[in-house]
Amino acid sequence: MDKFNPGDARLLQEYKFGFLEIVCSHEHYVSFNLPVQHTKLGPRNRSPDGFQEFTLSEEFCRHHFIVGLLLQEIKTSLNEVTHIRRIALGTLKGLVAKHELDDRYQGKGRMHRIALIYLPWLSIVLENLNRLDVKGGAEEEVNDSIINRISTSSSYLFGKSSTASECTPRSHRFTLHIDKDSPMHIRNSAFLEAIAGQSLVNGNSLSIDSDISTMSGDAQSTISHDTTIIRDESLRNDDTKSHTRTTSHVQRYDKLQPQEVKDVLLIFLFVVKYLSEEQLIMWWQNYSEADVVNFFTVLEMCLHCFKYAGQVQESSTLPARMNPSEINHENTSTLVIHTNRESLLSSENEVHKKQQAVLEQHLASEVGLIALDCMGLYCMHFRKNLLGADGDNEIMKKISDIYLTFIQIGQSERLFKHVFAALRAFVNNYSSVLFQGNAVLCGRLCYELLKCCNSRLAAIRQESCAILYLLMRSNFEFTSRKGLTRVHLQVIISVSQMLGNIVGLNNARFQESLSLINSYASSDKAMKGTGFPVEVKDLTKRVRTVLMATVQMREHHHDPEMLVDLQHSLANSYASTPELRHTWLETMTRNHVRDGNYSEAACCQLHIAALMAEYLKLKNVQSFGAEAFQKISSNISKDEKGLKLDAGVQDIQYTEFILLEQLETCAEFLDKAERYEIMGELYKLIVPMYERKRSYELLRKSYQTLAQNYEKIVEISRSCKRLLGRYYRVGFYGQAYFEEENGIEYVYKEPKVTSLSEISERLYKQYCDKFGQDVVRMIQDSTPVNQGELDPKFAYIQVTHVTPYFEKAELEDRQTEFEQNHDINCFMYETPFTKDGKARGNPRSTAYSFPYVKRIAVESRRITELSPIEVAIDEMQVRVAELEDVVFTQPTDAKKLQLRLQGSVCVQVNAGPMAYASVFLDPTLCNMYPEDKVEELKDIYREFLKICYSALQINGKLIAQDQQEYQEVLRQNYKKLCSSLSAIFGESLWPHDDTGSFKRNSMALFSAVSGASQNSSTA
Repeated sequence: MDKFNPGDARLLQEYKFGFLEIVCSHEHYVSFNLPVQHTKLGPRNRSPDGFQEFTLSEEFCRHHFIVGLLLQEIKTSLNEVTHIRRIALGTLKGLVAKHELDDRYQGKGRMHRIALIYLPWLSIVLENLNRLDVKGGAEEEVNDSIINRISTSSSYLFGKSSTASECTPRSHRFTLHIDKDSPMHIRNSAFLEAIAGQSLVNGNSLSIDSDISTMSGDAQSTISHDTTIIRDESLRNDDTKSHTRTTSHVQRYDKLQPQEVKDVLLIFLFVVKYLSEEQLIMWWQNYSEADVVNFFTVLEMCLHCFKYAGQVQESSTLPARMNPSEINHENTSTLVIHTNRESLLSSENEVHKKQQAVLEQHLASEVGLIALDCMGLYCMHFRKNLLGADGDNEIMKKISDIYLTFIQIGQSERLFKHVFAALRAFVNNYSSVLFQGNAVLCGRLCYELLKCCNSRLAAIRQESCAILYLLMRSNFEFTSRKGLTRVHLQVIISVSQMLGNIVGLNNARFQESLSLINSYASSDKAMKGTGFPVEVKDLTKRVRTVLMATVQMREHHHDPEMLVDLQHSLANSYASTPELRHTWLETMTRNHVRDGNYSEAACCQLHIAALMAEYLKLKNVQSFGAEAFQKISSNISKDEKGLKLDAGVQDIQYTEFILLEQLETCAEFLDKAERYEIMGELYKLIVPMYERKRSYELLRKSYQTLAQNYEKIVEISRSCKRLLGRYYRVGFYGQAYFEEENGIEYVYKEPKVTSLSEISERLYKQYCDKFGQDVVRMIQDSTPVNQGELDPKFAYIQVTHVTPYFEKAELEDRQTEFEQNHDINCFMYETPFTKDGKARGNPRSTAYSFPYVKRIAVESRRITELSPIEVAIDEMQVRVAELEDVVFTQPTDAKKLQLRLQGSVCVQVNAGPMAYASVFLDPTLCNMYPEDKVEELKDIYREFLKICYSALQINGKLIAQDQQEYQEVLRQNYKKLCSSLSAIFGESLWPHDDTGSFKRNSMALFSAVSGASQNSSTA
């Protein structure tokens, strides 16, 4: 053996392993290797050289010469090309299979001693852990399956103790180590070996004359001419390099082939299965925590690698059907013979597939039992290690991951019983890890158990219900019988997540599981007289409530406004539990973004930030809470001040850093929503946090963002191109169709400049799709609806345009277009004159302020009777406001200015401004109206003439030469208007030259236009 070296030609390598296989096939091979019986070695009385028996050390090789030599050669071969690796691993795999099937070694304790001589294999596997990659059985061909390889090499390792069972195939949720899309993952390792210069190791095996297919182990692989050149260059340099067999410590990163990974893991499982408990405990005691974690990582890989994936679909093996057109009468007999041969082959193939499926079931069950035994043994003897750092350590995380992996990838029904038994023991022995500190483990366990509660198999549902009930009871006992807050919270979160992942839970199976958990609580004698049964009943009731809300969401999937309403309702029901509220607010955000409603999405993100701030304030981490967002939106304090620091809140891992990230996210959403004016208030929260951290670079970026933001505000003020939406009152009438919504009024916020006809058409189509086109009726006017006069056979919808409404005092603080369209909850629409000669104003107040959600229910209503003079006052206020908007907007819109000016000064005597003046301000008639109203109307007319004069002056500067005649007509009409009004007023109303220079902010102007619906054209 000394004559062989790493990098020998492939033929020599094959001879070497053929020779080793012959030697190891000797009937006294086991006796030659002297499997030594170890005495009990505790952590204190271990001999200093005890560790040498666990590794491929010189001492081990002296005591076990032949197997030491074999393991050395196989370890070295793992650095060779694929073909050599497979030969080496096949030699060892066949050897351990022979041990298991040898009748001489079936007595008690004999296999334990045989496993000892292969103990260094565990450390060899751990050294190559980064090269093991589990892709899943679905990617392998049938002929390459592990069962096929076992049968051909007589290495059916676990045949005697396997349990026959059926398994429901279920794909695992993650892939270990490397993602499937990774370039490293999909490349054949042979290419990597060539690029990395592995020809230095393999010598002549990489010559051009050698069989290329041996390099890759895959008939479909090809090697480029460029790669061949690289290998030739490597061969020339072969003399300058030398390698030793046992001292190489260079860590490799290329992956082993899937077949090689399975061979490595099979041998690993053989050693673990037959090691005695005390030997395995000694191994764990001698190795570091990181090595123990890696040991269990390999076990986890085994579960994925050998999971039962179900029988291969029939269509993948049966021959394709022939086209009738391909059959001709001349070769009918040939076709019959060919078809019969194919049928026979197909039948044999089907039998072979079924045999393989049964073997894979046995193997998957055996691997699962080995893993369960290992974890149970470790949990029993290393409790102190698992409870280190209150359970927040790597070994505990890995153990819990494996338990969850059992449930995630699915097992046979028989193996599931063992898994659930192990989980019960884990919950009983390590309840402190589940119910204090981080709640992630408890949450993941609840999620997987709830999925099992929805299983089609009754036995699995019953077992999972029992463990879930045990989890609740353990939580109740852990809190000294005060409550089961953590499990309650995590169950609700898990149900919400499952519903978000489109897992159908609202079925008879899941409802039956909830009832079963309730029955466990009711019949538990130890819990009689405590609050536990009530807590369990409350939890299951809450789960059912969430399920019902989800059903409603599906029923109203066609109605985006109703869908968001239901989500908003669920979010509000969890006001005291931040994580759940956070979850639903994020869901609402996604829906708003999907529909392009960025203002509403930004508000949801602001509420999340306020929720975090309120939590941190209650935790005394920072000084401000939800109240700091009051200037941004009045909704925030109303919703987010309900947080309470109960036992469940400790599970939330909010920090100041997370809050800062959320505030930055809010800034991005506000920018998309074009609500730039809010950014200043938002950065008043962000900047102090950066200042405390002395993050000067981030401060620079913050002020740069603010500067850009204010530039956008200036530009928008000039162009008036921002469209913040329009508002409409929508009423639903018809008990048979709208049920709870019958008679309810909403204010809808519609994007941009949506017209009345557009929203009416959208709602009509939406409800026609739901109820049918024959039953939906649209009410075209804004008069009050008397439901007694409506036909109950129809569904009625009334849509009315409304505008933001402000009182005088409030209007003085809301001077800009943005201020009159943000954080608003009062709207006005007018009905026509009634029979008694009076019009009505109809202010409506909503429960929340806009923007927030797409529609908000009307909370209060007022009806104000308007006298004729009050109608005239409102009309003239609107005219003044419209002219003012055009005059003071820069740059001036000339076309819009001329339209407004012409409609104001070029009017008939019995229409428009002159009509109102003639009726209400004539000295012979004005005594019929309240004096204060007459004076108010006169003041408005004075301001009206001033703003008309200013508009006329500006128009004179803007017009071209060919419009001078038009300008002169406007001027003459203005003079006539002034003369007529002067005669009515009994005073000269011709403005002086300086009257056009008044400023928009003058109190006189705002008092003149106060009380009007000061919406812009984009409201």
